[in-house]
Formats: sequence, structure tokens, C-alpha cells
Amino acid sequence: MSKTLALSLGTLGAGGFGAAGVYYFKNTPESPKETFRTKYSKALIGEDDSIWDSKLSALESSSSNPKNRNLIQAKSEKNGGKKDEAKASLKRGCHEIYSNPVNGSDDFSDFKNFCSFNNKDKIASGHQLVDGEGDFTTHWDTFNSAGKDTLYGGFKEIHDSKGNSADAEGWKGKMLKECKKISEDIFEGEITDFTRFCTKATPTPASEA
Repeated sequence: MSKTLALSLGTLGAGGFGAAGVYYFKNTPESPKETFRTKYSKALIGEDDSIWDSKLSALESSSSNPKNRNLIQAKSEKNGGKKDEAKASLKRGCHEIYSNPVNGSDDFSDFKNFCSFNNKDKIASGHQLVDGEGDFTTHWDTFNSAGKDTLYGGFKEIHDSKGNSADAEGWKGKMLKECKKISEDIFEGEITDFTRFCTKATPTPASEA
């Protein structure tokens, strides 16, 4: 075989492989993108109207504006006294977001604030979020004896600076702040430390006592 022919065949082979490679990569299906519906399946709001009402109220009173066009419309309708239309627009916008990829920052803000259950929403019936430093006094023994490495999130840092008694300065305020922060996070399943440190039994009204 002549040197010229060998070079020609080599060039053809390389070109053929290159074309095949381009064809292969163009026709290989992309991995499906993770959506809000798949990543945060436990946080999706179903047909519970009371939750949709609370999210609509949050949307109405929010100092920042949503990014999703349907949520923008919902806020405008609610401010105009059209509650039913506003709720329908809110649901439409949220269901649109549920199907979107999770990597959209605008969608994430709308999803977290107006379209999903947060940890506070999932507090058990008959209980509520703690609302004062005094609520932590009865938790001192449990918190003090807990292993730091077993604690959730910011509770670890608070454990390091908690002092030596329930009356130690500062730890209760830090606990209250951490509980509020966790309460606003998207619900992804029960957080044991949130339940035991950040919730309390709802007081019975005096008229029912």
C-alpha cells in the first residue's frame, strides 16, 4: 500500500469517527433535570384550602414581589379584593413552578415563600412554635445532656456556648432565633430537634379550661 493511500484511509477513518462521535453525542438523551416536584415532594401543597389561604396572605403581605407571572397576578388580585381569583392564580403559578428545574433562583424564592410547606406548617395539631425565651427553661436538662454531634444545624454552636445552667445568659435568645430560622425552611421531613426544642402545646383558652 502506498504511503499516500495509507494517509488517505487514516484521514477518512478519523473523519468518520469524528462524525460518528458528533452524531452519538447529539442523539444521546440528556438526563432528566431535577424539578421542585421531585426534590421537594414532601413540601408540595395539595388541596388543603387553609394552607393556600395562609400562603395567599403571606404573598399579599410580603414586602418583596414574586417573580412568577401568575404569582404577580395573584398578589394584584388579592390586593384588589378578588380572593377567589387570587387563589386560583396562586395555585396555577405554584403548579407551574413545581414542574420547573430546581436550579432557577427566582423559582426557588417563590417556591419557598409562597408554594410549599415549611417546618412551621407541619407542627402537629395542638402545638405551636415557641414564641418566647421562657419556653426553653423546661428544655434545659434535655439540651444540656444532648451530645453536641447529634444536634441539628445551629443547635450545635449554641450547645458550645450555652453556659452551665438554665439561667445562663444568651442561650435562650439564640435558641429562639434558631427555631424561627428552621421554622421557615422548606419541609423535607420531621426534624426531631425542631419538634422537641421549638414547639410547645397550644394553651387552652380560659373559657374552655
